[in-house]
Amino acid sequence: MTTIDHDVHQAWGRIATWFEGRLRTAPVRAAADENRLRAAEAAIGVSFPADLVAWWTLHRVSADYWIPQSFAPVDLEKALETREIWLLVAEQEGSSVDENGEPEPRFLPSFLPIAMDPGGDGLIVDLRPGDSYGAVFLWDHETWVLGVELWGSVTAMLQDVEAAVRSGTPALLRHASLGGAAQPCVAVVDDAGDLAWEVAERR
Repeated sequence: MTTIDHDVHQAWGRIATWFEGRLRTAPVRAAADENRLRAAEAAIGVSFPADLVAWWTLHRVSADYWIPQSFAPVDLEKALETREIWLLVAEQEGSSVDENGEPEPRFLPSFLPIAMDPGGDGLIVDLRPGDSYGAVFLWDHETWVLGVELWGSVTAMLQDVEAAVRSGTPALLRHASLGGAAQPCVAVVDDAGDLAWEVAERR
């Protein structure tokens, strides 16, 4: 196991341990095997970051809405299906420019969803070469504006959630410090055993 694999597995393991006895039993996201992952890479035409590979191969990941801001992990097949739908929508919209002559945002082939919220928005990993390779962004299915990354990597996402649930500190502090629109939030478990993320009080 590489250091990256260890970091991903350790962060999820600590999150899962914290969930036990606090959250209601939830369905689990199916893990992907290495052959299926390599086939997906070939189909998309990109190499997945090591921590994204480790993410997809994690077993018994809760498929409930535990990722800020209320996102539930999806399995690789659902991710690929959602990607194809969003690419089709982008194709149907065609190319367009705004009043300043700048290209309007579109879902790109190098974006891959990893989680969805109840309203149809997604968390995507950016697979384009460059500084944002491997970063996790919010994909708003209505505005299509990528905005500021939520986390610099899947590992950073898991470690942020781990720190937030175990210590009670806010998640998304780095995103906010970069000027992102999502506000820092804290994990709250209700009487039914559901986890919600509430905007952190400013001090």
